[in-house]
Amino acid sequence: MHPPVRRLSRALATAAALTLLVTPAVAVAAPDGNANGGIATTVSSPETRESADVPLETSEPTIDGTLRVGSTLRALAGEWTSGTQFTYQWFADGVAISGATGFAFTPTAAQLGTGISVRLDGSREGFVPASRTSAATSHVNVGFFSQERPVIVGNAAPGATLTVARPPAVPAPDSVSYRWRLDGVSIRGANRSELTVRSDWRGHVITVSVTVSKAGYVVKSVTSAGARVGGAYTRSPRPVISGTVRVGSTLTAIRGTWSPTPSSFSFQWYADRRPISGATTSKYTLKGSDYKKEITVSARSYRAGYGTVLRRSAATGEVLASAVRWAARGEIGGWSSFPVGPGGVAPTTYIAQPGPTTSCYWERSAPARPSADPDGTSEGYGQCVFEVLDTDVRVGASKDCGVFIKYYPGMVRTSDATAAHGVYVLGDHLERGVYSTSGPAAGAGGCEYTFYKGFYGHKAEIGWGYVTEVATITMPDSATGFETDGCIWKRIG
Repeated sequence: MHPPVRRLSRALATAAALTLLVTPAVAVAAPDGNANGGIATTVSSPETRESADVPLETSEPTIDGTLRVGSTLRALAGEWTSGTQFTYQWFADGVAISGATGFAFTPTAAQLGTGISVRLDGSREGFVPASRTSAATSHVNVGFFSQERPVIVGNAAPGATLTVARPPAVPAPDSVSYRWRLDGVSIRGANRSELTVRSDWRGHVITVSVTVSKAGYVVKSVTSAGARVGGAYTRSPRPVISGTVRVGSTLTAIRGTWSPTPSSFSFQWYADRRPISGATTSKYTLKGSDYKKEITVSARSYRAGYGTVLRRSAATGEVLASAVRWAARGEIGGWSSFPVGPGGVAPTTYIAQPGPTTSCYWERSAPARPSADPDGTSEGYGQCVFEVLDTDVRVGASKDCGVFIKYYPGMVRTSDATAAHGVYVLGDHLERGVYSTSGPAAGAGGCEYTFYKGFYGHKAEIGWGYVTEVATITMPDSATGFETDGCIWKRIG
């Protein structure tokens, strides 16, 4: 095993780097396309820090987003002195909105028809604080519901009871109403979530409409697919889900034995009771976006002369992380090395959570370099993301890395801020945009950040910087990953 070498030591290794670190500058850091460069300084000179009457460079903030109730708006700071820290206050027709003091704001029915503005109060040590207020927007419009079609559950046969399965609406409605129809004509008094089928309805088609409403939103009605009334099946069991409930695994809907046998079945898979687009066969492979959700499946039958039947499975437990996992086994020096390929570690992207105070060191080796490839190594604290390539022959990691699991897009909710340490996938873990930090999160010295075009070590670096005080950086479109070591970054634009 090769001893870990921190990138911070690399940043301090040359006189050129030291010269850059003491330059008084106001900078927005971005990669320069050179994996060995990209150092951006955000350190003010001693004279600047000692002066309390230096004005901040400011810019009028703008508001990004759709002007609708329930749609998130974001305050974009614009160009301010690098490292400026902000507090926010949102207004409706010039009146401060109670509690609306964050980077983002979601209008409610109370702001319907009003113009929205936001004030940014900026501060940085050694500078005179400044406030700027955005122009007011046009009026906030009504919001729209997201409500999938309901499903009629049960056997559409005389004497049977049908029920409505309604996927959750977004946002949650204040009221929900039902209306059952026979051949498109409302059934008198049928305005509950259940309906008992009458014998004189044989051969006719039943539907149900669901109407959701909420203050500030357009009322929305959606109607189910039709269920034709016919003869009753003597046996129509609920489907059963077979398979391992982990991201990447394939689940199978077992429909069971029906009597008589239907001429056809159709299926629909659900995650947390919401239909999964395109998941309409008897098999479904779990995706990253299914992580921590419960899965169900419905089976709908057809046979001439028999009533339409829809049965739903019981829900699974929450979908777990991938079964593809490996970890250091505590060999000599707390280091383990694994072959890449069949019987070993599969080439793909992995993620590990070693913790905020535990250093994780890993390295890859390729045929051209039987020993560890120095361009395929990395070390850091916090969340770790890295790729094992098809060309690798071995991969190793320190025991402090913990367990590596296969990474799938959508497994983590996107955020507008990072922790003090870790590697993040831009556009998935972390939103793109402009970020600011108050400086190193703990202790003396500085912190370092790196941009990656991939997650396979130093060869993937496209820019990096070292920060000893407050700083502002822009997450570039050319980067797929971002690593921070010692700073907490918060989005400002």
